[in-house]
Amino acid sequence: MRALLIVCGILVCASPAFGDAEVSYGPAVDSPVYEQRQDICQYGFQDDQSGSGWTLSNSQQLGITCPGPMCITEVGFWVEFCIEGNLDIVIYDDGVEVSRTSVYVGEGENQFDIDDVTIAGAEACIMLCPTTFNGVTGEDYTNGPFGDSYWSSDCECTNAFTDNNLMIWAYVDDASPADSETWGSLKTLFW
Repeated sequence: MRALLIVCGILVCASPAFGDAEVSYGPAVDSPVYEQRQDICQYGFQDDQSGSGWTLSNSQQLGITCPGPMCITEVGFWVEFCIEGNLDIVIYDDGVEVSRTSVYVGEGENQFDIDDVTIAGAEACIMLCPTTFNGVTGEDYTNGPFGDSYWSSDCECTNAFTDNNLMIWAYVDDASPADSETWGSLKTLFW
């Protein structure tokens, strides 16, 4: 019986190593409540658990996916409490990294202009990957459907949250087609 208790104790202690997301606790903070906004890919609109949330640190990154094709012009997110610092906003186009922007992050609403990122594929993954930052984003357990918010230890959209949405968003625009044409084919259009 004692051996069984020891094994169960090891499994409980080791559960984060087997893939559970990290949670942090801090002061309760009133967060904004967002409405559905046009031209914004967003799933989490309110922070339902003020005073606790999913950890955003160099050992656990958080993000969302958005359907493509599109052009991403800005990325924003709500930080409930934090130790201010730097993080990289990393964007993937169907699993291939296409953009990395370093920003300084503080408490509250953070929104950053980024160089326009054209997503040609079916899905963009937008990850917040801290380098010197530690904090907590807001999490929305009310507004579903769920499954488009992610946590990761490798800065990729690998582990979907199935019961909440993170308060992370991206300003999107229609993707601009960029067909490559040779000078010869363009010249024949006019002559």
